[in-house]
Amino acid sequence: MITRHHISLACGSTLLMYLPFVLDNPFMLAVLVIGTGIGAVIPDIQMKRPKDLSLLSVVWPLVQVFKKTLLQVYITLCALFLGFRPEADDKRLTHSVPGLLYLAVVITLLNVLAIALGPPGLAVHILRILSAGILIGLVFHFLEDVCTMKGLCIMYPFDESCRIAGSIRPCNREDLRIRRFHLMTAGAIALVVLLFGTGICPENLMWPVSVATLLACTSMMLLHADVRVTTSA
Repeated sequence: MITRHHISLACGSTLLMYLPFVLDNPFMLAVLVIGTGIGAVIPDIQMKRPKDLSLLSVVWPLVQVFKKTLLQVYITLCALFLGFRPEADDKRLTHSVPGLLYLAVVITLLNVLAIALGPPGLAVHILRILSAGILIGLVFHFLEDVCTMKGLCIMYPFDESCRIAGSIRPCNREDLRIRRFHLMTAGAIALVVLLFGTGICPENLMWPVSVATLLACTSMMLLHADVRVTTSA
């Protein structure tokens, strides 16, 4: 999907999942959403430099920092253990299960290291929330791209034959499915806010209800995108 779709759907899904914990803390909500936005865009390493001032003007430098640091480590590991050096612009590096796991492990390790070395307090708590947001953004970037016709090369760089893809062309304005996904997410958020705000949902069930609603929305998205796994000889 295109950048704005990644950010909006990932941030909406994050809000839906963590709503019970952030309703009374707008600052932590902002940290969580910022982290989700970062995680939702950094896998797009094939991104071209924007010619005009837009959302991409903020996103592009962030992706370049990632490409010159953590991605280079991943490419070096591929060269050492697999015997070939992938191109830094090959989006399959970050649009695959190994790439997703690499990013998740690195972010988790950096977070654990910072917590171990730094003094406990608000800064550490903010770092945890930010890291959680980044990880969630990465997962939803993966799930959203699974719905597109280009899809993902699941096990790259270990294998190039297995792909998972849907039937959506993100730039096709006649296909209303992405718009419907946004409306579905917004409607789900409004529903859980109503349930929580009116007291209909007991406090001890708030998070299970949020997670169940998110899973339902995600399942509907994958179902309506006709997601399939294919293999080539």
